[in-house]
Amino acid sequence: MHTSPASSRHRSRVLLTLAGSLYLGACAAGSRAAGTGAVPVSADDMRDDARLLALFDTRGQDTLLIDRMLASTTPARRARGVLVVGQNAIRARYPALRRLLVDADTAVAASAAYALGLAKDSASIVALGRAFAGAPDVVAREAAWALGEIGEPSRTVILIALGDGTAQPRVSSTAAQRAPLVRAEMLLSAVKLRGVPVAAVAAWASDTADAVARAVSYTLGRPRVAAGVRVLLPLASHRDEFVRQHVARALIRDSVGDAQAAAAREALAVLLTDASPRVRANAVRSAATYGASMRAAFDKGLRDPDANVRVAATESVGAMFARDAAAWQGAWAQDTLFTVRRALLVAARRAGSDALTAGEEAWKSAPDWRYRAASFEARALAPGADRAALGRAMLADGDSHVRAAALALLPAAADDSGSRAVFRGLLGDADVFVRAGALRALARSARASEIPAALLAYNRAARDAEADARAAALRYIAAAWTRDSAAVDGATLASLRALPSSADPASRALVDRVTPLASWRAVAAEPRPLADYERIARRWLAPGARMPVAVIRTDRGDVTLQLLASDAPLVVDAFVTLAQKGFYRGSRFHRVVPNFVAQDGDPRGDGSGGPGFALRDSYTRQRHERGCLGLATSGPDTGGSQYYLCHSAQPHLDGHYTVFGTVLRGFDVMDAIVQGDRVLNVEIR
Repeated sequence: MHTSPASSRHRSRVLLTLAGSLYLGACAAGSRAAGTGAVPVSADDMRDDARLLALFDTRGQDTLLIDRMLASTTPARRARGVLVVGQNAIRARYPALRRLLVDADTAVAASAAYALGLAKDSASIVALGRAFAGAPDVVAREAAWALGEIGEPSRTVILIALGDGTAQPRVSSTAAQRAPLVRAEMLLSAVKLRGVPVAAVAAWASDTADAVARAVSYTLGRPRVAAGVRVLLPLASHRDEFVRQHVARALIRDSVGDAQAAAAREALAVLLTDASPRVRANAVRSAATYGASMRAAFDKGLRDPDANVRVAATESVGAMFARDAAAWQGAWAQDTLFTVRRALLVAARRAGSDALTAGEEAWKSAPDWRYRAASFEARALAPGADRAALGRAMLADGDSHVRAAALALLPAAADDSGSRAVFRGLLGDADVFVRAGALRALARSARASEIPAALLAYNRAARDAEADARAAALRYIAAAWTRDSAAVDGATLASLRALPSSADPASRALVDRVTPLASWRAVAAEPRPLADYERIARRWLAPGARMPVAVIRTDRGDVTLQLLASDAPLVVDAFVTLAQKGFYRGSRFHRVVPNFVAQDGDPRGDGSGGPGFALRDSYTRQRHERGCLGLATSGPDTGGSQYYLCHSAQPHLDGHYTVFGTVLRGFDVMDAIVQGDRVLNVEIR
């Protein structure tokens, strides 16, 4: 039977309205059934905690262990089991998670909602809608987040919850009955729909709660559409700094349309003088998109007292200066900060100006590799530049950082025999990242005849602490086999069959379809010894375990953080171990994006290095709020030693990167850090 969208929506609205009482009744029944009081953790329970860590670490599907955890009388253990179900995608236990949405312990119920979001389980939409309508705030908030993660299948429930189609959504909707943080989360979930429902979100722009105003400005500002900008302009003077940040970010010229351009310029001119440097950083980027019409206001950003505002301005300066040589040279003279000057060199060349040639020449022979690499990078952008010649010149540099950067300037290896010879020569380089980059370049047109060279590179890489060259060699072999397995000769086939299997599951997955390496598939995953997981469980998961504090000592001062070991024990344990070994002593913040993140933890200093091991992503209910400590990755389950500090809230990262700490003191130091700043040490207390 066919129903109209209106009648379908009416039935869903009735369902959501009734959900509150249904949920509360179920929750009360659960509360009556549950016992109370603390339960001591037995040795068997601690072993199960360790086994759960191992299960998580290998992405296993042990439902018997999961069932024991979900049946535990200790809420914290039930919650841990719930999160592993979601992160390991144990589909057979999704119904159990839906039942736990009414668990007597709200932390368990909230974790169940969050886990269903990680699982993106569309079969749970109705249950999550009920939880949003009637659960305690902490559960309802996670239910709203989960509906957003599920995305488009949740559209109807999200819109009904926000009161779309009602005369007074801020009075008569389900969201109106919820606490500000809960309804804010439902507004944030709307940004994940295919086509943000601007009208439904805009109805909440007059909400007096700052949390809701932040959610509205973020949700309407992130997609940068004219209809959203119209709603945001009045919020440019909002009392809350985070609201102003989102508005400043949204007001780019392409989004506002001709009718709103003048009002947007006026708003940006004010935001460029905001008391918050984070607002100014966003505003100066947007102001740059208006070109000469905002030149005077934009120039204030180049002279801003905050270094990161100047960096943000410089990265956007090309549209303003174009080929105005005096402007380029004036900006160069007034700011000696490396990050600013590097951005100027690149921006000038991209704008077609050679005004800073003298700076490029001076940096060619600088003792610091960063200056030499930046000089090459800028010169490669000049019209008619011989990128290949510049790349070969970089390969002669004695510093491996410069040689690694050279690979981006050499021509693609597909049909260039000269370049292929250069890349093959680099397979013997002392630096693992140079070898890995050369293998990746060669793999663009992998050939059966070069598999022996890739095998040699793989065996050479066995001595590397980092896995990059080994992985690149295996990718090359897989690409060559896929492209032309018939051309692989007998000797090469024998070498492939004799290659010992890797103990690393990620490495085995790279050659999953290479027939001579079929035996690799049968190798079982080898997690660390159970005793290691038991140590971590006793240290961080035992009742009353003290959560560690980390102090990042920098040239600019100290940043003190609370580490969230009970939320992400494997990540925190690795971070603490590295810090206590002095791994971070003398490292540098290799990546700082103004009003986004400051990132450290690479011993090489160029963003490519790590500790020689990879960590699983450990998604937690912790949000990416200002001052959070997150695990940096280059893809799923590739974390290691690199971490980042968030300058501002980043909701789009929630549930996609591991948050394992939060700043307690030193926000001013965190804000002042610029790219290249040194870490003296990381101390654990």
